[in-house]
Amino acid sequence: MLLVPAWAWRGGPVYRAVCLGVPVGIFLAALVFAESGVWLGALVAFVVLGIFNGIMMARRMAKAWPAAVDLSPDERVAVSFAARRGHRIDDARLAPAAVEYVAALRNARVQARRWQWLVWLGGAAMLVLAVIDSLFATPRVAAVSWVVVVFFAVEIFWWPRVQDRLLAKAEDTGESACQALKRPQVDDA
Repeated sequence: MLLVPAWAWRGGPVYRAVCLGVPVGIFLAALVFAESGVWLGALVAFVVLGIFNGIMMARRMAKAWPAAVDLSPDERVAVSFAARRGHRIDDARLAPAAVEYVAALRNARVQARRWQWLVWLGGAAMLVLAVIDSLFATPRVAAVSWVVVVFFAVEIFWWPRVQDRLLAKAEDTGESACQALKRPQVDDA
């Protein structure tokens, strides 16, 4: 949820699976090809990991924000965009969905913190492997190993701060949505 851009909410579950699965598949296929130089391995990585990630993320998104089903595509994007930017939600009709979206972001952050130790462990293991690859493997394999170490460093040191800023903005949106829910409704008729 924390990595999903607002525009990914524009379509249904298949659209979201494709929007999120294809970039991940391309990225991982590029890493496989960079390390092995084998096109077939890259193709398999793209297909298997792209499809798996796309389906998994679309399902997690639907489970995390069930109110999205009741919104139009433009409304889903508007709520998601507002929460990610910290904008106010003044429309009482969108406020419940905004509150639920902010709660989904909050839950995603709690889950990410819960597994942070595993990222540290993976980063330490990858650092050891990168050193070993630098000593004994081909330069191409060593370079890919160091690229992966950089990704772990980003995940450990930079991404948690971005998540905290995103969640702080979302909490502001959640507060404005709660205020919109408390206001008396005025009929346009």
